[in-house]
Amino acid sequence: MSDDRIEQFRKMAKANPEDDLAHFALGQALNDAGRHAEAVIVLRQVVKLNADYSRAYVLLGRSQVETGDEEGALEVWQAGYGAALRRGDLMVSNELAGLLRARGVEPERTMGTVGIDEPSAPVDDREPGPDEVRDHRTGRVGKRMSFDPFGDEIGAFIVAHISDESWRDWMEMSIKVVNELRLDLGDPEAQRTWDTHMRDYLNLPARLFEDKTYG
Repeated sequence: MSDDRIEQFRKMAKANPEDDLAHFALGQALNDAGRHAEAVIVLRQVVKLNADYSRAYVLLGRSQVETGDEEGALEVWQAGYGAALRRGDLMVSNELAGLLRARGVEPERTMGTVGIDEPSAPVDDREPGPDEVRDHRTGRVGKRMSFDPFGDEIGAFIVAHISDESWRDWMEMSIKVVNELRLDLGDPEAQRTWDTHMRDYLNLPARLFEDKTYG
C-alpha cells in the first residue's frame, strides 16, 4: 500500500470522524504497510465507533500481536468473537475462535465486551432446497442467486456459496464503500480496495483473489 493511498484514507477519516468504514480502510492500509502501531490506534477507533464491526477486531488483534501486545490481542479477539456471533458472521467468528484456540484460549460468547454473556447464535441446520444455498457468510440457508456477477472463479464461488440475500446486502454496502472512500473503479488500486471489502464482507476465501491482476 503506497504512502499516497494511506494519506488519502487518512484525509477521509479526518474529514469523516464518525465514519467507521473510512477509519477501517485507513487501519487496513496501515497494517498492510507494516505500520502496526499506527494501525492499532486507528482500528481501536473503528470498534469504538461500531462495536459490531467484527472484521476490525481480527485486524486490530493481529496488529497488536505485531506490536508485542499478545494479551491485548486475546482480549480484543474475545470481544470480536461475540460481535461476530451477534452479527451472524460465521466465518469471522470461526476465524477468531481459531486465533484464540491457537494460543490455548477457549473463545467465550460475549456481546462485544469481554464478560457480557451472549446467547447462542441461531442455527439453521436444514438442508438447502433446489433453489437455495447455505450461505458462506452467515451459515444460514438462503435463496440461490440467479446470475454470476463476474463470470470467473470468484463469481462461480459466489453463486455456489453466497445467498441472494447476502449479495443484496453487499450491493448496498458497496455503494457506501464507493461513495465514502471515493473509489474510481476504473483505477486498479481502487478496484483492489473494492475487492478487499467485498471479500471481507462476504467472507470469501482469500485464495480466490491470489492470482487476480489489476490494471
